[in-house]
Amino acid sequence: MFGSSSKDKSLSVGTAGKQIDTVIAESASVEGDLKTRNSIKVDGRIQGSLRVEGQAIIGASGVIQGDVHAADLLVLGQLEGNVFAQRLHLQASARILGNIETQSLQVDPGAHYQGSVTMLDPKAPQLALSHDTQTGEAGPDAAAPRPDGLDAKRARRA
Repeated sequence: MFGSSSKDKSLSVGTAGKQIDTVIAESASVEGDLKTRNSIKVDGRIQGSLRVEGQAIIGASGVIQGDVHAADLLVLGQLEGNVFAQRLHLQASARILGNIETQSLQVDPGAHYQGSVTMLDPKAPQLALSHDTQTGEAGPDAAAPRPDGLDAKRARRA
């Protein structure tokens, strides 16, 4: 459609030739939890948790207010929530307010994060990504409370 071949159904991204299956555009806003098996790029806003079995990219204009669970997470934008990722890369424009739990962390000069960082042993058996947002129950590796008190603030709103 519109001049693209049927073979090119996903967007190519300059990160090691990987392709993105889902894009939340800069003008888009999502309220609620979002789950995908493949990959996603967020240039817009998500208010809720994001669970990605593949790669997630929070673009420079992307804002997520909620926890992010991903195998690979590349952050250029803003995240107000906890991070649970096997591999995490914070580029210079990244801003994270929340705790980080990962096996591999790369932080470029200029990136900011506020919260605790827990480095997981890559040789240990992989646990299910922490908190079940559907039931509200914490798993065996549930994250600590947020350092900014937002957990308490969210509970008061509910």
